[in-house]
Amino acid sequence: MDKSDLKEIRKVVKSKDTVVDWIYGVYVNADNVPVWENVEKLIGMEEAEQFRYQTLFSKALSTRLGRDSFPIQMESQNEELLALRKMKGLSVSEFTGFRDSLLAGYAHTDPYYATLTKIVYDVPTKSKDGRKLEDGDLVYQALLFAISPAKLTQPALGFDEDRVTELDRRWQIGNPVSSFLYPAFDGRLENRNEVLVHSAAPDEEDFINGLFHLEESHVPVGVKAQKEVFSELLGQMDCTVETAAAITENIVEKAAEEDASPVLEKETLRRIVSAAGLGTEDFDEMYDDTVGDTPIAMDVIAEPYVTVRTDAALVKLPVDKAQLVETRRIDGRDYILIPADGTVTVNGVAVSAADIARENIEK
Repeated sequence: MDKSDLKEIRKVVKSKDTVVDWIYGVYVNADNVPVWENVEKLIGMEEAEQFRYQTLFSKALSTRLGRDSFPIQMESQNEELLALRKMKGLSVSEFTGFRDSLLAGYAHTDPYYATLTKIVYDVPTKSKDGRKLEDGDLVYQALLFAISPAKLTQPALGFDEDRVTELDRRWQIGNPVSSFLYPAFDGRLENRNEVLVHSAAPDEEDFINGLFHLEESHVPVGVKAQKEVFSELLGQMDCTVETAAAITENIVEKAAEEDASPVLEKETLRRIVSAAGLGTEDFDEMYDDTVGDTPIAMDVIAEPYVTVRTDAALVKLPVDKAQLVETRRIDGRDYILIPADGTVTVNGVAVSAADIARENIEK
């Protein structure tokens, strides 16, 4: 499944043309007890409620491949979910096994609302230039799952019947933090051996691994963790200011390529650090010790700026100006230098670069 596949599914879920068939929902309280369950057709709901659910589903798919969502390959198909996809009637009892897997595997402290939704999409054929032609023979049917945590509303005054009083606080369902789409929409076809997983919550790990019979952790690694392992790797490679800036610039250029992978591959990074002037003799060992199997998304580390920070200062440059950064030793002290061309501002006050140079000469 690639970016264009995800974009297409997200678009049809958000469209006015209803592709959502039925919705199973279960509300679980803080004690991990399901206190409400329901399954019904989207088409049978009031228009306002339909809109709320379609918004929820589109947000569950508002993810970025390689950054917070990843297609995961499975050794076998998930027969339990495929059976639910074929379900004809609308009975909560059909979802007992799925619900029990959720309750056993998903750790949480606050209440949450979990939905499992059937999507039915008549995939249109397209011309070579990507234009839609007509309805094709393929009907893509998938299950979209989402977990939306609930939070208590803030205390507030309001008008209640005949007077202003403090309003009762309620548990309000928020945006999804975790989701999966199965089977994946891969090459505009269904792939029963692949699931698209999105997670902003590591608590989902046991549930996903158990549901799809995965032996290792496959829940997407958060942005912070990706940046940490990447920084740790480069920190072991004795980067200078210049080489670190060059690596950032090279990564941005690579990410901008039309056929660039959403995930930074090991061999790609090897070529990038080599092009920046670093030796790669021990690269494999350092990479395996730090990054290992952690997927690093291109757009997580393709920073638009080169940021140089010291204990006393912060210098930030657009990535296409990275080559302007240099280091120099002057009178026994190390300095990070950037050209003072054009106008320089200090707290918003414009200072002429020529005046700066004149002051230094006079001193």
